[in-house]
Amino acid sequence: MRLAFLNLCHTDPEIVARAAAKLTKHEDIDMYIHVDLKSDIAPFKAALSDVRRTYFIEERVKLYWGGFSAIKATIAMLRQALESSRNYDYFIIFQNYDYPLRTNNQILRFFEEHYGIEFIRGCPIARTKDWHYARKYKIYNKRDDDFYLKKHSKLRMYLRYAHMLLKSIGTIFSSGVIREGSQSYNLYYGAAQWAVTRNLAEHFVGFYDTHPKYNRIMSHIQFPDESYFHTVAHNSGFKRSCVKYDEPAKRWLVNWRNLHYFEYPDIITIMNEKDFDKVIAEDALFVRKVRTGVSEALLDRIDSLG
Repeated sequence: MRLAFLNLCHTDPEIVARAAAKLTKHEDIDMYIHVDLKSDIAPFKAALSDVRRTYFIEERVKLYWGGFSAIKATIAMLRQALESSRNYDYFIIFQNYDYPLRTNNQILRFFEEHYGIEFIRGCPIARTKDWHYARKYKIYNKRDDDFYLKKHSKLRMYLRYAHMLLKSIGTIFSSGVIREGSQSYNLYYGAAQWAVTRNLAEHFVGFYDTHPKYNRIMSHIQFPDESYFHTVAHNSGFKRSCVKYDEPAKRWLVNWRNLHYFEYPDIITIMNEKDFDKVIAEDALFVRKVRTGVSEALLDRIDSLG
């Protein structure tokens, strides 16, 4: 059993290095790291200089919160890891602030015991009457540029919003079903952190390369990383290999966790030492979010378990 962790990063190289150092102590675990093209990669390379079997993604893209850029970066990580002669069995998504809750042996044993299961839950949101979900595809969303990273005059902000509203005229009647060729894909929604087998990882890359219309439509839905791969998986023959499938829609992202424990009251909670007993008691392999300057004592206690 070999595992490839795929880590989307933009900040806090110390946390990234600590997670990588812990995981790659086992010879059957590697980490691939995509650093946002807007970020300086040098601190990451310095922090990880002594950490074995960590590989920086060569095909870097600019990452934007809520943008399709996360899909492009994930595909780049999958592609590079799949080309490795290490021949990984599972591919596990991390997003910068994630950390293993269990020992390497426990993590490997879990995937051995559940081999063949795809840990990518998703709920169907196509044709929903719940605006909480319908707005994800009925309102035109496009965040893959620097607009929201800069300050603008009120006039320019109004013009931006007007542009988005005009574009939404073309999406407001969307049913949440993407049709390309002779196939239809009902939209699904779930957590951006998942773990899939080599077969499904290969399917993701092949699908991305051959479905330009699907990619174009996904580029303007809300939070594509919470729908793109879930929709592909749950509209394919891999659906029945997913840990759960045909689940009814239920609000709030925490209801769609896979192997990560996280809390999301308003924003995702940053865990610290007081959360130790709670997170260890959870039925999860990983925890999100942890951060340098806040979470060191928590991580020390987690690491002390073995």
